[in-house]
Amino acid sequence: MLDEKLIAAYRATDYVLFDADGTEVTLNVGVPNPAFDRILAARGAATAVVVTAYNPRSVVLPEAENRNRHGALVALIEARGYDYAVGEGRDPTGHWKAEVECIVFVAKGGAPELLYPD
Repeated sequence: MLDEKLIAAYRATDYVLFDADGTEVTLNVGVPNPAFDRILAARGAATAVVVTAYNPRSVVLPEAENRNRHGALVALIEARGYDYAVGEGRDPTGHWKAEVECIVFVAKGGAPELLYPD
């Protein structure tokens, strides 16, 4: 199980989607976002999943390894034919460096949730 402080940090993270038109849409756990709902509708999705290969379980890895892991994640997403956008997770306190992520579109509606393995 993840440490409560780490879960709190994940909940406080700004999950930023880089939209195709160059705008940034910031998602926060538990906060509905009408701009994101419009992106979901435009992509014909009902929801989305934010995934990252950077720093698994918040263990900091070298940048080159994180980039390689991200490349493998993108290859997997594309091989499976999922629609996705690139974004980054930003720590509003500045303690953690921003991490590249993928927002994979699946379904529409509701507020973002934080899901993690036990």
